[in-house]
Amino acid sequence: MSVWFCIPSIRPGGGTIPKWREAGYKIAVLRQGDPIEADIHIHTDVYLGWAASINRLMRTVFEADPTCDWCVSGGDDTLPDPTHTPEQIAYECGDHLGRSRVGPFAFQTFGVMQPTGDLKLWPASRIDTFAGSPWIGREFARRAYGGKGPMFEGYIHMYGDQELQEVAQKLGVFWQRPDLIHQHNHCQRHNPHGAIGGDTVNLPGFLAAIYGPLHWQESKALFYSRRAAGFPGHEPIP
Repeated sequence: MSVWFCIPSIRPGGGTIPKWREAGYKIAVLRQGDPIEADIHIHTDVYLGWAASINRLMRTVFEADPTCDWCVSGGDDTLPDPTHTPEQIAYECGDHLGRSRVGPFAFQTFGVMQPTGDLKLWPASRIDTFAGSPWIGREFARRAYGGKGPMFEGYIHMYGDQELQEVAQKLGVFWQRPDLIHQHNHCQRHNPHGAIGGDTVNLPGFLAAIYGPLHWQESKALFYSRRAAGFPGHEPIP
């Protein structure tokens, strides 16, 4: 069994990506900037968006590696859980999400799991309200959104993780684990005044554009309109 960490990345050196490799994860990256060490490395000149990047990377991984049942995402500022191996977490996800499942989606890997232990360390993260560093199973990735991928690609950066959580909850296949920690070393963690969705003066240059107020407002409006409509298009293929 292999578990892959799949993310877009622009930080110098890949940020925290080497830590995931050291922890035993394989790496698939859609990379802006200089190449980094990865098992799958796809170069891009422009940011394709978090959701679209994850969909592309997970589709590539699941096609290339038949031993992979679970992929993890997040950002190149996020750390892996320090006390569990990737194989252990993958087994526990399949065991929990596949237990007593019936119906057309009775697969051990049709589900999403989000570690929420970082909430204890950084309460402002609100990681219990969105799947910001999710574990996504093969069958969920293959079937969700009519087979297009595990995430709705209409979001460039924000709110895609919140829709992912609420869609998985709607389908009854979402699991939160407070015993696992994906520490998110976000710029706001140590600089609470670098306001997301507002003042971008204190943000690194590569983050300012995607966290700008106009982009934030557009993503928020899109999310709430889609929520009111029941997240159209999320329906999985049988």
